[in-house]
Amino acid sequence: MGAFGETVRAAIRDSTGEWEADRQTTAWLGLGATHVSHLYESGLFETAVTPHVLGMLDQLGRSTIDVVLIDAWIAQRQPEKVGAQSSEHHRRSTEARRLLGQWAAERGLVRMGAGEAQRPAPSVAEGVARQILGVLSLTGAHETASRLIQAVCAGIDHGTDEIGGAAPLTEAQVLFAKEGLSYEYAEEGPDHDKTYTAVIRTGSGRSARGAGRSKKAARVAAARALLRGLTPPGRPVTRPAGAARITTPPQPYRNAPPSAHWDALGDLTAMFELDDRRIAGLLTQALTHSSYVYENRAAAAAHHQRDNQLLAHHGSLVVNHLAKHARVGRVLAHGLVPDEDEARMHTPANEDTSRLGIALALADGVLTGRGADGGRPSTVADAAQSVVAAAWRLHGTRLLRKRPAVLDDWLSELQHQHDPVTILNYLAAMFGITHHYEYECTGRDHLQTFAATLVLSDARGRVQRWTVSPERRSSKKYADKATAQDVLDILTTVSDDLVDTLTTEERGLLRYLLRAQLDGLGTTSVRQRNRMVSGGLLGTDLLVTGDLDAFRAWARRVQDLLGDEKATVPEALGGLYRQMLAETRFGPRSLLRRMAAEQGDGPAGTVRRHAAEAVRRAAASGPWGASVRDVVQDWWRDQASRTGVTVRDDMRQEPFLPIPAQLAALDEALTWCGEAAEATGSPVEVELTVQGGTLHAWIGLHGLDTRATCDDFARLLSRTLPRTDCLVDDDHVLLRLHGRPDTESLTPLAAAGIGAYLSVDGAPPALVNLPRDETAATQEEIL
Repeated sequence: MGAFGETVRAAIRDSTGEWEADRQTTAWLGLGATHVSHLYESGLFETAVTPHVLGMLDQLGRSTIDVVLIDAWIAQRQPEKVGAQSSEHHRRSTEARRLLGQWAAERGLVRMGAGEAQRPAPSVAEGVARQILGVLSLTGAHETASRLIQAVCAGIDHGTDEIGGAAPLTEAQVLFAKEGLSYEYAEEGPDHDKTYTAVIRTGSGRSARGAGRSKKAARVAAARALLRGLTPPGRPVTRPAGAARITTPPQPYRNAPPSAHWDALGDLTAMFELDDRRIAGLLTQALTHSSYVYENRAAAAAHHQRDNQLLAHHGSLVVNHLAKHARVGRVLAHGLVPDEDEARMHTPANEDTSRLGIALALADGVLTGRGADGGRPSTVADAAQSVVAAAWRLHGTRLLRKRPAVLDDWLSELQHQHDPVTILNYLAAMFGITHHYEYECTGRDHLQTFAATLVLSDARGRVQRWTVSPERRSSKKYADKATAQDVLDILTTVSDDLVDTLTTEERGLLRYLLRAQLDGLGTTSVRQRNRMVSGGLLGTDLLVTGDLDAFRAWARRVQDLLGDEKATVPEALGGLYRQMLAETRFGPRSLLRRMAAEQGDGPAGTVRRHAAEAVRRAAASGPWGASVRDVVQDWWRDQASRTGVTVRDDMRQEPFLPIPAQLAALDEALTWCGEAAEATGSPVEVELTVQGGTLHAWIGLHGLDTRATCDDFARLLSRTLPRTDCLVDDDHVLLRLHGRPDTESLTPLAAAGIGAYLSVDGAPPALVNLPRDETAATQEEIL
C-alpha cells in the first residue's frame, strides 16, 4: 500500500500545496485509493483487510465533504429558510463528489483489479475520492482535506453551476428556448467500455462538445461546456431566493428570557468553552424555537435573532461527521478486519440527538412560545444539533479531538446497529419464524395512538402473540419498534441471568422463543453466525470467548425454562457450535490466519508466521498417546545437547487429564522457548506442577528479550487452543493447561456446547512454507 500511497500523497500535495505525510498516513492513503476489486484480487481481504474498511472510509469521506462544504457556505450566505440551505447543500455536495471523482480518475488514483475496466466508472472514482478524504480525516489531516475539496471544487459556486442555477441541461434549454437546441452523437470503444461524444448546437450557430460513459452523461457535459462558453451578460447569475450575505451577527436577548435560559447558556458556555462574545448570540439562537420568534418578532428583530432551524441543519451534518469519525477510529483501532456488523455506521436520528439534548439538560433552557413544549423530543433534538453547530463554528476540528465529556459519552454510546424491528426480522429468518403486526388505535385524528401486537408462528406452527402498550402518543412505526424491542429485551434475560425478574407472561414468551430457536435451527450462513454471536443467541457468545462456567449456567437456565432435563439436543445445534468455533479459531478473520498472512520479510513478521504454523501443528495433532513426562523427556534429550536445561518435576501423583492438542501445545511451547534460548546461548529452566487438575509449566529464560520473542506465540496459543493459557513475563513463560472438565453432571445442552468447544475441529493444513529450523535464526535476528 505504501508505494501507491506515495502517488496519492503527491497528487494531494500538487493540488493543495506543501504537505508532509508520515509513513503510516502514506500507507493509509494507498489503502484509501484501493477499489474493492483490487482488494479481492490481492488476497488481502481474507486476512488483512475486509472490504468493510473501505466502506467505513467512504462514509467518513462523505461526511467530511458535507462539513467542509456547509462551513464554506454559511461563512458567506444565510438563506431565509432551512429548505433553501438544505437543497443548496445537496446540489453543492453532489457536484463536489462529481468533481472529486474526476480529479481522482485524471490523476490515476483509482487502483482497480486486473479484471476490471482500466478506466473507472464515475461512481467508482467518486467512491475512491471519498475514501481518500476519509483517510485524511481519520489521520488528523482535516485541514488538508478541506484545502483539497476547495481546490478541486473551486468553481462549484460559479460558471455553469452558479448558486441557485438549474442543472446544465435544463438551464441550457431555458436560455436557448427561442433558438432551439439539437444534439449529435458519436460512440467509440468496445461494447463493455464505450465512450460517447455529444455535440450540442444552438439555432444561432453556437456549439460545444462533451464526452461521457453514456449518452446522457455526454449530453450533460456538452451542455455544461456550452454554458461555460457564455460571457457573463449572456448568462445571468442567479442566487437562491432570500439568500443574503451575512451582515450583523445575532446578539443575546437582554431582559426577556427566563432564568432557566440564562442558566443553560452559562452551563453550555463552560462545558463547550464558548466564552467568546462572537459566539454568545449564536448560542442564544441555538436555544430559540420558531414559536418564540413568532410570538416575539420585535425582540428577535432588535437582537438580529431568528429560530434555530438553519443552525440545526448545520449541526446535523457536524454531529454526523463527529459520529462517523469517532466510530471509524474506534473500530479500526482494533484492526482492519471488521465484519459487517462491526463496520456498520449509524447516522444519528432525532431519537439519538434528543438523548444528547437531554444529557445537556436543554429542555428548560429552550425559548418557546406559550403553546409549545420545550421538552418535546424534536425540539430538544434541534437544540442539541444547534449547540454542537455553534461549538463547531468556534472550535472547528478541535471537536474531533477534544470535546466535553457529555458529548464524548454520547458518541461512544451511539448504537451503530439495526433498529429493533430489523433485528427481529433477522432473528425470525434465522429460525424459520414468520411474524406480522396487528394494531389497535385509540384517540382521534392528530391525537391517534397505536399499540402493536406481534404475532409469531414458529417452524412447528405454534403461535404466540405479544402486545406492548405505548407509554406516549405513538405512530405505527414507533409501536412496532417498542414491541420488537420488548421481545428482544425479554430474549436477552436468559443470557443476563435476569429470568427471575420476568412476569409469568414474559417467561411464557421467553420459553416460546427458546423452543422456536431450537426447533427452527437449520443451515446458517457466515453472516447469520456472526449475528448470533453478536446477539448472544443460543449461548454462542459464551462459547467463542471460552467462558465455560457462564455457558453451563446459561444452559441450566434454558433447561429449567423448558422443563425437560432429558430433552435431546438438535443435531443442527451441535453442528452450529462446532462450525462457529472452527471459524473463530481458524477462519479467515482468526488471529491464526492473520499472523500466517503477515506481510514483509522482517524478523518480526517471520516470527509471527512461524508462530502461526507452530500453533496450527498443535491444533491439528489430535490426542497424544504420551504423558506430560514423556513429552518433556523427549524435548530434553533433543535440547540438552544444544543448551543447558534444568527440569524440576513437582507433579507428584496429581491427576491431569489433557484434552486433545494440549500435549502438542506443551511440546510446541518447549520447542519455541528452547530455540529462543539457543539463539542467545542461554540456559532453559523448566518446572512442572499440577494444581486442581491444571498443569503449570514454568519455562525460565535468561539473557534475552522474552516478550519480544514469545509474546506473539503465547497470545496465539491462548486464543486458539481450548483451556490453554500462555503468559509471558520478563524472564519466563508460564503455560497453563486446564485439564478435561467434568462432563457427567452437564445438562444435554451444556454437553453439546462444551463437547464442541473441546474438540478443536477444523484446523487447516500447513499455512506457511517456511522451514521449521529457520525460527531460531529469525529469533536470533530479533534478539
